[in-house]
Parts: sequence; structure tokens; C-alpha cells
Amino acid sequence: MEVSKIRQLFKKYMLGHSSGPENQFIEQWYQSFDAEALPEMDEAEQQHIKREMWLNIQPQIEVAKTFYLARGWRRAAAAVLLLAGAGAAWYLLNPHPRVTWTIYATRTGERKTIHLNDGSVVMLNAGTTIRIPDNLSKERKLDLVDGEAFFDVKTNPDVPFIVESGPLQTTVLGTSFNIAAYKGVHTLSIGVISGKVSISGKTSPAHILEQNQELVYNRSNGQIKVAPADEQLPGWKEGKLVFNDVTFHDMAVLMEKNFGITITTTQEHVRITRYTTELPTDMEPEKAAQVLAAIHHLKVRTINQHTVIYE
Repeated sequence: MEVSKIRQLFKKYMLGHSSGPENQFIEQWYQSFDAEALPEMDEAEQQHIKREMWLNIQPQIEVAKTFYLARGWRRAAAAVLLLAGAGAAWYLLNPHPRVTWTIYATRTGERKTIHLNDGSVVMLNAGTTIRIPDNLSKERKLDLVDGEAFFDVKTNPDVPFIVESGPLQTTVLGTSFNIAAYKGVHTLSIGVISGKVSISGKTSPAHILEQNQELVYNRSNGQIKVAPADEQLPGWKEGKLVFNDVTFHDMAVLMEKNFGITITTTQEHVRITRYTTELPTDMEPEKAAQVLAAIHHLKVRTINQHTVIYE
């Protein structure tokens, strides 16, 4: 019987409008369903499944009486099979492994190298947080929550390497690339050092980046620009903080991530200035602020633990 007809029959049955033969068909189907062996689950798992089943059933049928739901979660699962298809029922009735994650984070000025169990290497820049699955044998999907990371990916054609970074998803088979996705910075950039990657977003078509190409995503307006990668990418691996025509706001965020200092200004001219410079990340914070200001013909002073830049 076609799925659409089965759904109609089930709705008639739930509303009490089905005929005797139709009722018999549904009851026999229920009995065969109840006879199947089901996986062992603890109370928490059963409650979770019941909530998911109800979320699938509720939008499709509005029945004043909930007698059929009260018959137990086996029968409710049968409803999901008819309404949501065999795939949803399989998900609900079969045990599936729980994905466990490890969260890695770096503090202000700290860098960290992570050797993954699939042979890939991830290097984290300062002020970065990333979630990595503990088991990478079947799915290699990482979540760059905040910050910047460099990825040197071990080739595995059967299991693509995927990095979620806010609105963008980067997929590779084997390559090395850098993602800068600090939440406080207006732009998100992905640069390819070697190989090739595919970058897709929720509302934008996929972009293919090859070696020495960089994609820059503007968080404010959603615009995407692909251009040759900055020659200094990724300079932070070599102990350098590189600014290439960045806004005052973005400069201040990165100075805080790398040097732990808060930079402000009260002058509009300073606020609209674009900043381009290169600073060693092992420099003393106060000295770094002074060099940054001097390069742009500005001055610096400290007020209430804030570093103020002015003309």
C-alpha cells in the first residue's frame, strides 16, 4: 500500500472514522509491531524518545482524545512510522551510538597543538574554543566555536573532514587550511595553504577554494569575497599577530585575545582608522600597544586598566 494511503488510513483510525476491515488491518499491523524485539533502554532514553515521537506526531494530527498515545510507546512509534516514514521509525527503534565530544580551549596569548586520532593536526590560536568528536572513524565533523585554528588534515576519501564555523561549513578530503572565526570580529576568513576545500553556508552557494586562495565572509551583510590569500597566512603560527587593513573594533578584539589588554578610544577619527601592522606575540602588552599606536601616528595612555589610543 502506498505511504500516502497508509497515512490517510491511520488518520481515519485515530479519529474513529475507519471501517471494520480497516480497523482489523491497523490492529494486525500493531500486533506484528509489538512482536518485534526492541533494544534495552534506561528510563532517561525512553523519556527522550517519547518526547521526540510526540513532536513528530503532534503537528500532523489533532485528536481530542489521547487514548492511542496512552497505549504505550511501542504504539506511538508505529504512528511515527506511518507519519514520518520508515527512516524516522528506524531512528527511534534502533540503538545508535552517542557522540561524545572533547572541548579544547586556549587562554589569552596561549597556542595549543592537538594531534587527532585520525592522524590530522589542529593548531589553536589564542582565545580559541573548539569541539572535537572523540571518535573520528565514521564522521570527522569539528565545531570551531570561537577563535582561529590551522588544520593539517590526514587524507581519508571515505570520511570527509568537516569544520563548522558559525554560518560556514568547510569540507575537505586532505589539505591544510586556516579558519579565523572570532565571534567578536566582523569578518570570518578561510584560507587554503594546500589542497582544496569546499565552503558552503546556509544561504549561499558552495565555493571551491584552491591553494593560496582565501574566502572572507562579512558577518554584517552576509557578503562573500574570494581573493588571493594573504602572504602572512597564518602568521600566528610563527608568533606574529598580523593586521591587514582591519577596523578599530576588530583590532581591539584581537589585541585582547593575544595580549590581554583592552583598547579603547574617545576620538572618532581614531575609531574609523584602518589598522595594518605586524606584532610579535611574545611582546609585552604595553609595548605592543605603543608600537601599534606609533605606526599609525597615534599616542597611547593607560586609564583605569584600559589602554586609550588618541591623536
